[in-house]
Formats: sequence, C-alpha cells, structure tokens
Amino acid sequence: MMASLLYEGEDDEIETREAVRVSDPDTADVFFVPFFSSLSFNTHGHNMTDPATKIDLQLQADILKFLRKSIYWQRSAGRDHVIPMHHPNAFRFLREQVNASILIVADFGRFPKVMSNLSKDVVAPYVHIVDSFNDDDPPDPYESRTTLLFFQGRTVRKDEGIVRAKLSKILAGYEDVHYEQSYANGESIKASMRGMRSSKFCLHPAGDTPSSCRLFDAIVNHCVPVIVSNQLELPYEDELNYSQFSIFFSVKEALVPGYMVKQLRKFPKEKWLKMWTRLKDISHHFEFQYPPKKEDAINMIWRQVRHKVPVAKLAIHRSQRLKVPDWWRRR
Repeated sequence: MMASLLYEGEDDEIETREAVRVSDPDTADVFFVPFFSSLSFNTHGHNMTDPATKIDLQLQADILKFLRKSIYWQRSAGRDHVIPMHHPNAFRFLREQVNASILIVADFGRFPKVMSNLSKDVVAPYVHIVDSFNDDDPPDPYESRTTLLFFQGRTVRKDEGIVRAKLSKILAGYEDVHYEQSYANGESIKASMRGMRSSKFCLHPAGDTPSSCRLFDAIVNHCVPVIVSNQLELPYEDELNYSQFSIFFSVKEALVPGYMVKQLRKFPKEKWLKMWTRLKDISHHFEFQYPPKKEDAINMIWRQVRHKVPVAKLAIHRSQRLKVPDWWRRR
C-alpha cells in the first residue's frame, strides 16, 4: 500500500488509481500509517515466548508515541488513519489503543467485536503463493479437471481449524478427492499448483483463523472454492458476490459423512462453467503488483478504504460537537 502511494507514474494513470498521495495534510481524506506490524511480529515476535517480543512491543509503543504527537491524530482520535494489521497477531500488544482507526485485516478471527468490525475496517486478501493460471483455455475446462475436490496443507490447526483433522477422516477413501497433509515448501507449492489446476473444486476449511492464502491461490487458478467456515469475512464483498464463483458449507454440513462429496458430484456442469468463467473475470482483483494496475488488489483495497471514509468523517464530526459522547446508547 505504501509503495502505491510513493509511485508517481504517468499523468494518464491518475484516473485509474484509487489513492493518491498529497503534500498538504489538510487536503487528505485519510492518513496512511507506514508501520509494518506484520513484519515486526514475524521478525521479532513470531515465537510468543521469545525475549525478542520486547522489540515488537517497543516498536508498537514508539509508533503510538509518534502518532499521539500529531495534530491530525489528535484531531480525529485516529479515526481517519489507516493501519495495516494483516497478520492475525500483528500489533497484538497495543491494538486496543488504535481501535478507532481504519484497520487493514485478513479476518476478524483474533479481534474482539468491540475493536474491529466491517463498518470501519477493511478485509484484504492474502498474497497468493501459487502462480496464477494465465493460459487456462482448454477446449472443455470441466472435463480437463479430473479431480473433483482438492486440498493440500496442514491438517492440524487450532480454534475453528480443528475441522481440518475431522475432514481428513471424512474425505478419506474417495478416488476423486485429494486431501493431503503437507507443509509449505518449494516442492509442495508446485504440487499444490498442479493439483488446483487439475481440480474442479478446491477446499478451503478454516485454519487457526477463518482465512488463509489457500482461498486466493484457488481463485487465481480458477478452481471453484469450497469454503467451510462459520466465521469467514471476505475481501471486497460489497463489490463481489462470492456466491457467483464459490460454494459454501457450514462446518456442521461439511462434517456429515458423504454430504459434501455428494453435493459436489451432482453440481451441474453448466453452473460450474459459469463459476469458472467468473473466476477468470475477477482473479485480477487478487493480484498484488508494482507498479499498481487498475482494479488490482492494492487499488481494490484503497477503494475499500475510500468506502469507509464517510463513516470515519461522521464519527469525527459528531465527536467534535457532542458534550455527552454517544448519548443515544444510554437510552
């Protein structure tokens, strides 16, 4: 996101960009906070018990100290500031002190309801790991994908992700279902790419949190996602209707022996082809690239931020004139 703001580009590209950096802060709609909280966690605090987590905590304290000195933060209490927190554990020590800001998150799995929600925050996709399928034009796409359902990944997860271990038992023994335990490395990523490109449906069960990059790997490889989660929120959902290119099962439905496979086996070819075509139409929305291009992932995220601006401005304006904050909640 920061790179897109620093990119100057050509004059004729301005109209295709959803966010442009301005030199006068008084003309800005929002303020981007260039603190890489996910990188800080992965570098200094990935092991929760490691003494290095103190560095992560100190960095969070430092950015808060910096923000609180800003007249623009003080003016809005941070409501018009955009803070990326895409890793589920990013900014984990001091999150509650920036909860008024517009947060860029992967999902709400590890956020309390009082802190993060769809009315003010933006759900952003993960960067896909598997390469995009750019020449997916076989004579018969349906018949060319011989595997019915594909999953490859870690099967032992926490929280809602315990469904993965249960699915490994329920989906065992089907010749047209590939369900494999694996860890991400160069060879397994290549195998996953081959599997997705030869499968009609790609399974996306919840992991430690509701979302993972697997969903977006499936989208850019035009493998119809089969989503099993009771708590998943999806990127750009005010613009994209995921039901047009994805299938959804509740956790309860997915754990009924034979039910999910039966439903997928009788799924009409014509309907699958419409979903496959739709995936090809929308997959560019999940491409992260530099320089940014029209309606790619970065521009879509900035568009989502723009959609949050009216709510932020309403909150700012009300806070500046109310003597008793949110009096109506007390009725």
